[in-house]
Amino acid sequence: MLAVAVGVLLLVAVVAAVLSATRPGPQLTEGSPEAAVRDYVAAVVEGDREAAAARLDPEGPCTEEDLRLVGEPSDGRIVLRDVELDGAEATVRVDVVHDGEGPFGAGEWRDELRFDLRRDGEHWVVTGEPWPMYGCQAPRPAP
Repeated sequence: MLAVAVGVLLLVAVVAAVLSATRPGPQLTEGSPEAAVRDYVAAVVEGDREAAAARLDPEGPCTEEDLRLVGEPSDGRIVLRDVELDGAEATVRVDVVHDGEGPFGAGEWRDELRFDLRRDGEHWVVTGEPWPMYGCQAPRPAP
């Protein structure tokens, strides 16, 4: 009887894991701050520093060179927490969920990341020193 109960619990856990892994992410409105963060994070994770830098504030302190100086980010999934809009400025908070080792994802932990954005014409750009950069040092080219 105990073996049957454990078997059923394992089956339910496997089905839940499969459904969770195959569920599509939220549909984000193109041109929204959260879509800009999604595109920036995806470019960083995929190692496309040029595409990630294109989403940075051109008047901000960070450049493509700063992105090249940081290491490859660790694996994890990104989960949108919330978005705050204030006119031409926005704050997007996401969680990076890192899977730990062990059965059923034991040891999972999260990092909360905050992205500040501003509207630049028709697009949102990431301002400041966003993840994975912490201290942009690249000099700006002279005009």
